[in-house]
Amino acid sequence: MDRACHHAPLPQRRALSLPLLALAAGSVLASPRLQAQPITSASPMVVRSVPPEPKPNPTLEAALREVLFPVRIDDGHGHGPDPGSAEGERVKRHRIRAECEQMPAVRYTWSQVDLNGDGRPELVAQVVGPMVCGTGGCPLLIFREPSPGHLQLITRMSLFKDPLIVTERRHNGWKQLITRVRVDAGHGYHAELPFDGRTYPTNPSVPPAIPLRRPEAGTAYLAWDDKDPRTHPLPCGATAEARDR
Repeated sequence: MDRACHHAPLPQRRALSLPLLALAAGSVLASPRLQAQPITSASPMVVRSVPPEPKPNPTLEAALREVLFPVRIDDGHGHGPDPGSAEGERVKRHRIRAECEQMPAVRYTWSQVDLNGDGRPELVAQVVGPMVCGTGGCPLLIFREPSPGHLQLITRMSLFKDPLIVTERRHNGWKQLITRVRVDAGHGYHAELPFDGRTYPTNPSVPPAIPLRRPEAGTAYLAWDDKDPRTHPLPCGATAEARDR
């Protein structure tokens, strides 16, 4: 369903991080550009709908926090713990938690789908919250897992409108994706998202995203329902269960 999210007042104790403000502002400011592409009437043909994963994923949650709340572990002059060291990771987790705790609640839903045909599923996640969404949509993040427990960000897309349609057509070895694009209230179109060899388009409303010109069959993922228990709160730090693993 469409969600129009409104910005919450800034907490007085600290300023919100600039990257996160830029993400939310970009979602809103990008809206006037949505009509840059011609609107088409073609719609995808959903042959199957896969429900989101029922359980939260602590590894994915850690990756989402790093993307949504980027922090520095030095003092801006190169002084601080070495990146990747135990101390550096501790400082990073502490600062990410501090940034996260300033924000209104964020929720996510996720699915697994093999996009590149290597037999190992990629993780796709939609993040929803008043400070990360805009009228044009919410963030979609796609990760691959090159090794167990290690996620690599492939795409961070703004203005995503669920569901995500995964087709069998490939571009540079990866399956083509389809999503909705909002033009204004009650109007929009579907866009194809080709993989360029490194990433998918980060904004479905402008090139290299392509308005869908003919019906395309695909499988639907990440259909959002606020009442569905498969939408998970994003904790600001590792849960006790995750730490015990």
